[in-house]
Amino acid sequence: MVKLNSAGGTIAADDLGPTLLHEHLVSGFSGWEGDTSAPPLDRADLIAVCVERIEELKDAGFRSLLDPCPSDLGRDVELYAEVAARTGFNILFATGLYHEEYSGAYWRLKLQSKSAVERLADMYVSELTEGIGPVKLKPAAIKLAVGAHPDSVYENKLIAAAALASNATGAPIITHTEAIHGDLMLGKLTAHGVPAHRVIVGHSCGSDDRAYHRRIVEGGGYIGFDRFGVTPIQPDETRVDCLAALVEAGFAQQIAVSHDCVFCMRGKMYSPKLEALLTAHSPLHFTRVVQPMLRERGVSQAVIDGLLRDNPRRYFCDEVPQREAA
Repeated sequence: MVKLNSAGGTIAADDLGPTLLHEHLVSGFSGWEGDTSAPPLDRADLIAVCVERIEELKDAGFRSLLDPCPSDLGRDVELYAEVAARTGFNILFATGLYHEEYSGAYWRLKLQSKSAVERLADMYVSELTEGIGPVKLKPAAIKLAVGAHPDSVYENKLIAAAALASNATGAPIITHTEAIHGDLMLGKLTAHGVPAHRVIVGHSCGSDDRAYHRRIVEGGGYIGFDRFGVTPIQPDETRVDCLAALVEAGFAQQIAVSHDCVFCMRGKMYSPKLEALLTAHSPLHFTRVVQPMLRERGVSQAVIDGLLRDNPRRYFCDEVPQREAA
């Protein structure tokens, strides 16, 4: 039986149950600590908000989520552990860095060295195999983020380090993209020896280019329809139409579903209007809003259940998804 790492310790893959593959308990862009106009949230308040959200997910039948927050974007392993202990919910998390545009000076400088790729990969491997901090909890995945220009020297180093660590440990890779160049990034990872099925090309639902979607799934990767409810980027109707088209073409086993919610944001980077919009973004949006839309487009409940239950298990177990007959 395959065992997976989580904030609550090792769990059996079969115990994942219905799972959301891209949500965030807490996040904060580099530099938030210096914003004295935005006092930090009390830690007890952070935990209370996260526990409330997780209990809502439990009530809706979910049992697990992956928080792929990079270590330089506010990852908080001890908070994950506290929330997991209070709720009995499976919280899986990642090792990795964010993309160049929003990286801090520390990593920009460190990754200039000639040995940067190997040193970064060694850090990822250490976290994956030995754990993080005094609690020694281990990530379940590697986060790789690329921006609008993934051919930069910096982002090619991130890609190479993620590939080295994945090849060394077998850990899957979950990625951030700007809904472009995901197919190119997948090609770079496979050129480094990473099996395509070990990669989720995240935020691909931000594009309505169905040929782009097909290049990702035909290349063997998982495709992230993981921003449901983020309607300023793409209407849900468009996302649902594109997802249904992939299901009809037989690629249901390669679709990763989620919302990219942030339960708690450190600092006050956004305007009050946008802050309110982010706060209202619910990790139950797929269940409440998107599932009925998919059913109206002819996607069966069995397929929908498979998106939430079977695909995450298959992804974490390093199983090759199969194209289904149309």
